[in-house]
Amino acid sequence: MRIDRRAMLKGSALAGAAATIPVAARAAVIPAFVVFDSRLAETADYARTAAGLQHIDLAKVPLRDAHSAMAGAGRIEGLTRWSDWVVLRGLLEADGLRRASEARLGAPLSGHDGLWRWSMAAR
Repeated sequence: MRIDRRAMLKGSALAGAAATIPVAARAAVIPAFVVFDSRLAETADYARTAAGLQHIDLAKVPLRDAHSAMAGAGRIEGLTRWSDWVVLRGLLEADGLRRASEARLGAPLSGHDGLWRWSMAAR
C-alpha cells in the first residue's frame, strides 16, 4: 500500500472531524433550562437532580414570564402538568423550538393524575 501526502492529509482531516462529533453532540444535549412546579413533589425532586442548570419554577413565575426568560435557549427540558406543557409548547414553537420528546409519567406522591416529562430543542 502506498501512502502519499494527499492521502495522509485526507485521513487526518477525517479523523479530526470524527473526534469533534461526540463533543458537539454532548453540547447539544445539555439543556439551557429546566422547567418544573415546586408545588408537586415529583417535579421538585426532578429539579434537584438537575443541579447546575437554570431553573424555572412555575409555582413562582407566570407562564409568560417563564417564556420570556427562556428566550434564545437552544434546549429546554421540563416536568410539568399537561396544561402547563401545552401552553409552553405553543409559546416555544412560535420561537422556533421543536418537541424533542414527551412522555406521560405517574405522580403518586402528589396525587396528580399524571405529569409530562418533555424536551424542546432548536431545529
